[in-house]
This record gives sequence, C-alpha cells and structure tokens, in this order.
Amino acid sequence: MSKAKILSEAELAEWVAREQASGRKVGFTCGAFDILHAGHVDYLTKARGLCDRLVVAVNSDESVRTYKNPFRPINPQEQRMQVIAALECVDAVTLMNETRPLRLLQLLRPDFYIKGGDYEPSKLRSGEFVRSYGGEVAVIPVSVDTSTTAILRRIGLIEMHESGPEPERAQPARIVFLDRDGTLIRNIPFLNDPRQVELLPGVVEGLKALQAAGFRLVLVTNQQGIGLGYVSRQEFIAVNQELLGRLGPQGVRVSRIYYCPHSMADQCVCRKPSPYLFERGLKEFQAEPRNCYVVGDSAEDIEGGRRAGCSTVLVGAEKKGEPDAIAPTFLEAAEWILSRAAEA
Repeated sequence: MSKAKILSEAELAEWVAREQASGRKVGFTCGAFDILHAGHVDYLTKARGLCDRLVVAVNSDESVRTYKNPFRPINPQEQRMQVIAALECVDAVTLMNETRPLRLLQLLRPDFYIKGGDYEPSKLRSGEFVRSYGGEVAVIPVSVDTSTTAILRRIGLIEMHESGPEPERAQPARIVFLDRDGTLIRNIPFLNDPRQVELLPGVVEGLKALQAAGFRLVLVTNQQGIGLGYVSRQEFIAVNQELLGRLGPQGVRVSRIYYCPHSMADQCVCRKPSPYLFERGLKEFQAEPRNCYVVGDSAEDIEGGRRAGCSTVLVGAEKKGEPDAIAPTFLEAAEWILSRAAEA
C-alpha cells in the first residue's frame, strides 16, 4: 500500500487536481527525512491536521548532498520515500531534485505550503508564490527536541567510547596497518563499483591468522580519485562496505579505516608516504610502533610505515622501497609477521 503512494511528478499533478476538484484541501511539505524520528512524525501528523490530503516531497540524494554534506544522506532516496509513504498521515510522496520546492509548488498549486521549524511564514521564499494564488503558508513549531544530525552525533559519540580491557587480559596493543588496493583487493584504478571488489589470494586466511594472534587490523589507504573527482566519498564507502561484507562472515573485523582523499597536487599532510595516518592510528589505539607492522604493495606504503617506526612487509615479487621483508602473497606476509612477533 505504501508504494502505491509514491508518485511521479506527472502522476502527482493529476492526483492533486482530482483531490482539489473533489473539494479536498491539499497540503504540501518537503524535506530530507533521512533517519525518521519522533520529530518528523510529530511534524507530519500536525501538518496532516491542517489539510485533507498531505503531499510530502522527499529530497533526492543529490539535493541532500548539496545542502547538507557529502556523506549524507545515510539512507538512499528510494528507501526514504518508502518509509515516509508508510506513515498513515501521509497521502502521497514524490521525489524532489531541487533544494527549493518552488518548481513543484508551481506545478501542484497546493492549498497549503507547510514547513516545520522556527521559520517566519513571511520569510519563506517560496511562500510568496503560494500566497499569490490564494494558498496559505503554515509553519509548525518544533515540539520534539531531536534531529537526524543530533542522532548521528550521538551515534558518533557512542562509537568513540570504548572501555579499557579487563586487567587480566591487559596487553600492549598490536596493529597491522593494511593498504587496500593491490594488497587486500585487486588493484583497479579509481575503483568506484563495489561489484568489482575482488579479494586477493590468501587475504582471508592471513587476516584471520593475524587477528587470532591478537593484532588489530587497520586500513590506511590513499584515495586520490576522490580529490580528482573520479570517485565520490559515497562510492569509496560503498567499496569499503563490500570489502567488510566479504570479511565479516569469515570472522574478520577491521578496527578502523584511515584514508587520504587528496590528489598528489594537494600537498596534504596525510598522503602516504607521510606517516601521519599511521601515527594517528598508533595514538588512538595507544600502540607502540615496535609492536606494529605495515603491509602494502607500494614504496609509499613501505616508506610511510618505516617513518612511523613500524616494521614493513611488501607484498609482491618486485622490490619497492626498503621493506623489512618481501612476501609474494598476503598469507606469506602474515606468516612473516607472526614469526617475527613470536621472536620479539
């Protein structure tokens, strides 16, 4: 039933015209509605109380990124529309590609233009058009103190908190820093398609052995494709999600992903061979470099690890940089680390 409420602009225009011809007052509102919360439900319920039929225009993914930030929305537009359409107080849902609703208001000419928040009705830019044809503008004050942004901040805050180990299990933190492309997965320049993720031979076995020996697994990756515009941050995250999805069922857990999104021309502080991201991981996990290792397939990986004070292993047959060891496969790199750690 909820999917039947999701209409194209043309379908919605016909629907609104029929409802108004039947004497029903149609209200219009819009928003991202990224993570549905009590504030959304309260606002939409009150909006429905002002009219006979309520239309909700959900901002497209691209428009949300334009006026919020590159990492939003959390949920894609199809899912956000489906969730809003499932609410009893909502009668119709459509997608809004713009950040402002003026074009949709011109198309639909609703009886009410409704917004939630602390706006002054007279200061809503699109409200002037609605009033020009006799429509009404209404603002519903916020009565539930929450927001998607506040929820995300709360999640981030919770994620940052981690209790220390039990005293009887206390031991120095040990980390294996891992390059991603060419080390864990097949190297595809500017990889932006999760479907192309391909684990390299021996990776699962090697990671499981390292984890079983008590090493944290931390990714450190240069991603200049982001800075050059070939890969979006969302695509980068989607590729990582696919990688983690392959490792999770095997019991492998990655503790953190550090990345440099800048191009070589940006002269940033974090791009390998800079030790910046390795040092950040050492600090955050309170680990000593002598207990940590770097595994990568490039001279930049090896140099960055060396400058951070970690032992380094180069994966591949060709020597690059000055690694402590060279291993043809990732599994052999893991075996070298385990052997070296046992001698320490």
